[in-house]
Amino acid sequence: MRLSSANAVLAAAALVFGLSSGPAAAQIEVVSEATTIRLDVTSQPVPGRFLLSATLTTGFGHGVADGRIVFHDLTTGTVLGWTEAGRPSLMVEGLVPGRHRLRADYAGSASRLPLIVLPSQSAEVALDVLAVPRVTLSSSDSSPPPGAVVTLTVAVTGALGPPVGTVSFRDGEQVIAANVPLDRAGLATFTTSALDNGIGGIVVSYEGDRRYAPASARLEATGDGALTLADTPRM
Repeated sequence: MRLSSANAVLAAAALVFGLSSGPAAAQIEVVSEATTIRLDVTSQPVPGRFLLSATLTTGFGHGVADGRIVFHDLTTGTVLGWTEAGRPSLMVEGLVPGRHRLRADYAGSASRLPLIVLPSQSAEVALDVLAVPRVTLSSSDSSPPPGAVVTLTVAVTGALGPPVGTVSFRDGEQVIAANVPLDRAGLATFTTSALDNGIGGIVVSYEGDRRYAPASARLEATGDGALTLADTPRM
């Protein structure tokens, strides 16, 4: 809602009290109170999920109890949702990767006439939404004996083209290869003969870049020597 909606709130008050209908109007004094709204955006542990929080105050510095707050994505021209002023937070997800311009609008309130609480708009907040990549990890040997040479290969892919950056390999809690760069196809390899416990519990972590969120994958050995692969996106 635009700031011009203040005129609509005042017009509604005029209709209710008959401010333009004769001598009785002189006995009614409508008091308007300005508001200020601030929008904060907080990333959540789940990639692509964000908490939008609005802080709404009046000219006297106290909060506003009623009225509606609408959250806008100005980049896509969509309304992300709305809340009541008493509960000014909204969880959103599924935003298209890329930069978004967000804004919170307070609609104002005439529920306490003759007090009119005026509408307000927050400043725009820029939000960069990262795409979630797919990380796959494979081994040259599904059941290597202690001391055998094993090559681990990781592929990081995504809808925005090959990711860039580095990956790190862990054996349990121990880092066995840090900051291994991805090539132009989003691939990285690491060869080792120091896997005394086989490949059970090998984890690769992608650190993310300007387009993609961090993510990881775990390579686990089953009892029959086969391999299972689990993708685990992370922030």
